[in-house]
Amino acid sequence: MRKNGITIIFAAVLLLGLVLGAAYAHCTDEGMLKALDFLFATNLKARLTKSALGIFSACFASDFIFLTAVYLSGLAPWGLPFQLLTVLFKGFGTGLTAAYLVIKNGFNGFGFYLLVLLPGTFLFCIALTGFSALALPLSVSQFRLLVSKNPPGEILRERFLRYSSRYVSALIMTFFASLLDTVLWTLFAGAFW
Repeated sequence: MRKNGITIIFAAVLLLGLVLGAAYAHCTDEGMLKALDFLFATNLKARLTKSALGIFSACFASDFIFLTAVYLSGLAPWGLPFQLLTVLFKGFGTGLTAAYLVIKNGFNGFGFYLLVLLPGTFLFCIALTGFSALALPLSVSQFRLLVSKNPPGEILRERFLRYSSRYVSALIMTFFASLLDTVLWTLFAGAFW
C-alpha cells in the first residue's frame, strides 16, 4: 500500500470522476441530453467519415492534452491540485460518455462503448494515473525547495530527466492506446451506427 499509495489515490480520483460523470448524465434534464446528443452525434458522424489517420489523430490529440497537462503541472511547485483536477476531469468525461451512450442507445450504446471505446480508454487511463503518480513527488519536492529556508544542495536535473523519460514512456503508451482505438473504431464502429 505504501509503495503504490499515490497510484491508488489517482486511480480513486479517476473512479470518482467516472461515477460523477455517469451520475451527471443520468440525473441531467432532457435539454442537456439533447445538447449532448448534438455533440455526440456530430462527433460520431465525423469519426465515421474520417480515415484511419484522422481517427488516430483525434484520439491521440485528446489524450495528449491530458498527459501534457499532468506533465506541466508536475514541473510546477503548485501542480498537485491541477494533477488531481486533470485526472478527475478525464474520469468525468469518460463516465459521461459511457452513461450517455447507454441512456440514448441502450444495449447498442453499451456494446459500442464496451467494444470500441473502452479498451483504448482503459489503456490510456492506466498511463495517465501511473504518470500522475510520478508527477506528484516531483511537484512536492519543488514546493519544498521553494518554501525551504535552507534549500538542499540536491540538483533536480536528474529527477527532471527521469521524469521527462517517463513522460515519453507514457506518450508511447498513449500512442498504442490511440492505435487500439483506431483499429477498433475502424473495424466495429460501423456495426453499431
